[in-house]
Amino acid sequence: MKDIVDNFINAKNMLNKKFNCNDDFFIKPLTENKWTIKDNDGVYFLTYLDNYNKAKECVIVKKNNEPMIYKKDNYTMVIGIECIKVAFILDNKNNL
Repeated sequence: MKDIVDNFINAKNMLNKKFNCNDDFFIKPLTENKWTIKDNDGVYFLTYLDNYNKAKECVIVKKNNEPMIYKKDNYTMVIGIECIKVAFILDNKNNL
C-alpha cells in the first residue's frame, strides 16, 4: 500500500511541476472528454461532457484576477470548482 501512495504522490508532484502550479486541489482526469471554456463577463466556466454525454459545468478559479488555466504541450489543466447539489435535512424546531 505504501508504494501505491508514494507513486500517487510522486505522479501528482510531477504533474504539478509540469504545469508549473501548486497542488491545493483534487485532480480529475478528463483526457477523453470533449470540453470548452467560456468567458461570461470575466467569470470563466469549464463545460465538459461526462461519460453519458451530459454537460457538466464548473467555475474556473481565479488567482491574481486571472483564470487558473495552465497549458502545456497537448494538454490543458483548469483549476475549477465543480458544485454538487447537497440536501440539508433540518429540524424545524431549531429554526432561528
